[in-house]
Amino acid sequence: MSKNRFAGLTAAKTLQKSATTPTPKKETKARRKVNTAQQTTAQTDIIAPRRGRPNGKRSNENFRQVTAYIGTETYKQTKMKLLANDSRQEFSELVDELLNKWLREK
Repeated sequence: MSKNRFAGLTAAKTLQKSATTPTPKKETKARRKVNTAQQTTAQTDIIAPRRGRPNGKRSNENFRQVTAYIGTETYKQTKMKLLANDSRQEFSELVDELLNKWLREK
């Protein structure tokens, strides 16, 4: 019976694993926060404007994502009116406005 032709690869891989140094841990968001929090220089004390997109409603603690079922036609007609209005009002803002109005009446 002949020797397995991959036996040499298995042995080499085993030797390679034992001989290698441990790899550094991948920098995650949590580690990045800790690393940046440890930097206390005069430059980091100055609050610079953030680059990129501004935070949305999802990351704002004053907003809460909810699910509601409404009629398909109601949704379509509402979206069409919002788009035709050119007011740039979002669907969620309209729902929030209507709910606040309803709460004031009750």
